[in-house]
Amino acid sequence: MKLNEYTSVSVDKLAIRKNIMTIGVLVKDTSGKPESLEIKLAVEFRNQSEARILPLPVTSSNYDEEGNFIGYAIFDYELDALFENRDLNDFTVNVQIYHKDHYENIVVEKDSFNQVKEENEYQCLVENGTIVIRRKKPIKAYRNNWFISILCGIYRIVEFLMGTFLIPLFLMDGVYVMFLGNRRRFLEENYGGSQLKRVLLFAKWRYSAFCRWTINRATLKRMALNISASFLSLFCRKDSILFVSSRRNDITGNIAYVNDILQQRNAKVLFWLEPGKTKFIKYRKVFSLAYKLAKSKVVVVDDYTPVLNDIWVLKHRKLIQLWHACGAFKTFGFSRIGKDGGPNQTSRNHRSYDYAMVSSSEIRRFYAEGFGIDERNVMPLGVPRTDDFFKEEFKTQIRKKLYQQYPVLEGKKVILFAPTFRGNGAGSAYYPFEKFDVGSLLETLGEEYVVIIKHHPFVAETHSVNEKVKKQVLDLSKESEINDLLFVTDLLITDYSSVIFEASLLNIPMLFYAFDLEEYVVTRDFYYPFKNFVPGKIVRNLSQIEEAVLHSDYESEKVETFKHRFFDDLDGKSSERVADFILQL
Repeated sequence: MKLNEYTSVSVDKLAIRKNIMTIGVLVKDTSGKPESLEIKLAVEFRNQSEARILPLPVTSSNYDEEGNFIGYAIFDYELDALFENRDLNDFTVNVQIYHKDHYENIVVEKDSFNQVKEENEYQCLVENGTIVIRRKKPIKAYRNNWFISILCGIYRIVEFLMGTFLIPLFLMDGVYVMFLGNRRRFLEENYGGSQLKRVLLFAKWRYSAFCRWTINRATLKRMALNISASFLSLFCRKDSILFVSSRRNDITGNIAYVNDILQQRNAKVLFWLEPGKTKFIKYRKVFSLAYKLAKSKVVVVDDYTPVLNDIWVLKHRKLIQLWHACGAFKTFGFSRIGKDGGPNQTSRNHRSYDYAMVSSSEIRRFYAEGFGIDERNVMPLGVPRTDDFFKEEFKTQIRKKLYQQYPVLEGKKVILFAPTFRGNGAGSAYYPFEKFDVGSLLETLGEEYVVIIKHHPFVAETHSVNEKVKKQVLDLSKESEINDLLFVTDLLITDYSSVIFEASLLNIPMLFYAFDLEEYVVTRDFYYPFKNFVPGKIVRNLSQIEEAVLHSDYESEKVETFKHRFFDDLDGKSSERVADFILQL
């Protein structure tokens, strides 16, 4: 398939081996300017009831004998993990490439790839440029058969009782291995601590292998939650809306805005707000959640909420995700498959959402990809917490409060420096402070400027500041809400932070300090080609920042188009739309 006169793309490998489908795509560019080509590929799998989009990561790039650029993408997809209903009897595969600001299907030619071997259980066809996969002997799905479910439940109970009965034998086996057998090194290499602890951990491993059930605090609490919620559901009237969060312990963010509207509508609302990992939650909190789940018809979350993973009663509730971020910028969730820190294909994280709320139709496919759900279940109703950006009285009130709290801001040109972190998460997060010498910047710009530093909450260390300009710098990384700071900001300097979406609502000029862009694309990547996406000027060093500020060269004309691209409705009524949608359920 030809993208243009210089670039062609083709599916050159397709093979199925048992449960694994391998897809390979070849991209060839003859323009002599491969740096202008940013390859982004995805695969859409679709059966009769649902669709799933997954990324196809580029694995290599080089040049052929004629000097043409060759890019190659190949990945192994686990078929059993594709669909929620596990129907693999008949499904289609569309390989897609990002081209001219959207994804389009690659037209597949017959015999352009390695066909599936006849001895396999699947048949591969090409119909109208689309790959069609059919199982030669269709398998009937028993997933929703109540009789099979009861038999499976009985079997699992028997398996659990037998495993429990055999615990003394597993302990004896651990003692034998530790003291009498010839595998002592196995325990020493795999388990730390005292000899007794090693024996106990070995017995736990044997038990888990026998029952196919991992024993830990999180599993025990999830089991307690499942059993108690299922039991209480038999007696409770399901007439409430439940907000659940593992991120916050107060009613703030999207939850607060939607709750305000629901209260005005006289809805019955419950809350379970308990930050932290599942294993650290107290059992009384677990039973409290079980009771509230039993009373609820709709459950609403605002972030990744692991306590709700694999909860049986959610199959009979509507689970809604009010994701905290606007727009779609850095890849997350299943969009990071194949990258360091990305999830396993079999992960259950995010996949139980019935609906997810986003800011625009433009980004529905990316949230469907990241969450592992059907694009039809991603609703562009808006982000509730952005409603305040359309209230002049609220903005004036926040400005007044900040000027009172930080008098140095009033009457100055305020630069907000708000980069994201580097690293794989909270445990390894950092920012290379030497890359942003705020002292040197202010010496060049003069006393009319003030810089607010707002690092990501994951970054524990503080930014060092030259004594000479200390009065012109506020490090508010541990204080203040970043959205509030935008109301007093004249210029935003960031890199890959999603704060750019909120900033666009206020038409704030932006500079993108992307000194490590190529490295960041490899390790984290974006949903869009960065250079064509950002609503501002890209700078690579401090000198370019200084020059851009002194000449007011921000490429601000990009902001208005960007804003309308990533927000369908600019009316401050997202909370109402989301609340009304919840009530309809």
